[in-house]
Formats: sequence, C-alpha cells, structure tokens
Amino acid sequence: MASILIALLGPSFGKSKSEVSIRSKNILFVLDVSLSMNARDVSPSRLEKAHTIITNIVNQNPTCQFGLIAFASGASLQCPLTFDSETFLVFTQTATSSLFDNTGTNTYDALRLSNNYLSNYKKEGNTKPNIVVLLTDGEGITDEATSVSTDAFTTFNIVGIGTELGSRIPYQKSYKKDQNGEDVFSMLQKESLAGLTSNTLAKYFEVSDKKNNEPALYSSIRNYKGDSEGIVKIETAGNKYHYFLIIALTLIILDVLITIKTITI
Repeated sequence: MASILIALLGPSFGKSKSEVSIRSKNILFVLDVSLSMNARDVSPSRLEKAHTIITNIVNQNPTCQFGLIAFASGASLQCPLTFDSETFLVFTQTATSSLFDNTGTNTYDALRLSNNYLSNYKKEGNTKPNIVVLLTDGEGITDEATSVSTDAFTTFNIVGIGTELGSRIPYQKSYKKDQNGEDVFSMLQKESLAGLTSNTLAKYFEVSDKKNNEPALYSSIRNYKGDSEGIVKIETAGNKYHYFLIIALTLIILDVLITIKTITI
C-alpha cells in the first residue's frame, strides 16, 4: 500500500513522451439569446440555465471540440470549434440578448448557419461526428425552420427550456409590454418543439418545472462514442519514486545485516 502511495505522490522530474489514443467529437451549441430566454420561470432564468447546461457538457467531455452559434432576430457564429474550452466558455457567458435587436427569434437562420458551418468544416477533412445541441424555449420555430436541412448533423439534440405556465419577460428594468400596455407572457412552445424534433429526427430533452431531462442529456452526449483521432504524443513529468524506494530498501537491508557493537563505559 505504501509503495502505491509513493508511486502516486512521489517525486517527479524530467520529461517523457507518452502515446495515448484520444476519442473526440465536435459539439456545436446553438443558443437562443432572444428576450424570451430572460424569463425566470426556470431559475435563475432560461438563458442562465442554458449557460449552466453548456458548462456542464463541456466539463464532462474534456477531449472534445466546442463551438457556439447564438441567435435571436438573426444568427452568428460566436466561437468556431475549438479545443480551448476556457476560451469557449468565455464566449458562452458573453452570449446574451444584447447581441441582437429585439425583433424576434429566427430559428431557421440558426439551423441553416449550423448546417452550412459543419458542412464546410467537414469538407476541410474533419471526420469526427458533429453533435448539435439547440437550447431554446421554442419561440420562433416556423414551418421553414422545421424543414431546414440538417445533413451535416451526426446527432441533433433539442433542449426545451421553460414552463407551460410561462413567465413575464424582463426588459429595461421592467417587463416587456404588448401594444395595449399589458405584460407579455412567454411559455414553453411544446408543440413547436415537438414538430421540430419529429421533422429533424432529433432527440428532445425538456428542462421545466415538471421535467428535468438534464441527466439524460448529459449521459447521451457523454456516452456517444466519437471516432478515434489516432495516436497522440503528450509530454509528462517522469515519476522517479522507484529510485528513492530502492535506496530506502537498501538502507533497511544494510541496517539489518550490519551490527554495530557498543561498549559500555
């Protein structure tokens, strides 16, 4: 037992090359940042919950590449696919409703941009599977959006965030109003989400007051087997505990074999 602890914690110095086989996949997040995502029917808000879900997926898949497309009235690539998870998460946290104007939600543009981006990425020699995760409350899903091509998606996961009861939408230190001055309520658009799920052969995960499919989402992505990237050489510090262990054992043996006579005066 002691030798095992020494091996784990023992002194390490020098550098050595190790060969490891790493399995990886591309995970592209498509994040709805429209005003309705600021609704607080899911704590602390739909958008903050989406940020948390993205962070958890990143932390659970350390060998993957991550990319981010944000959308509201339009769509834009906020972060290309990258292995730099820390930088990616910075881009994720800055993806808020302030990125676009407040004139609606264009899910069609977001999915079209996602498919085009992954198609072009594949043409550059990418062979890893492309996992797409759409996080939205379902507002702005039109017939055009449900018919968009998703050929470049290896798997498509739709995360519906919100409740059927709905909530007011925070806006300019108050709440968004309609033309009559009444508070606008935003609800989870389950029918629209179901239609998009069916037409694109996606998997649907709901995060609401009645359902919490987060664990199933995490498991589905984490357990998806990516293609092998082959042998990768990594540089590690060499653990030299065994040298010190040999010296210690030698001294113990010498102490047992060599006896020193003592003279009492």
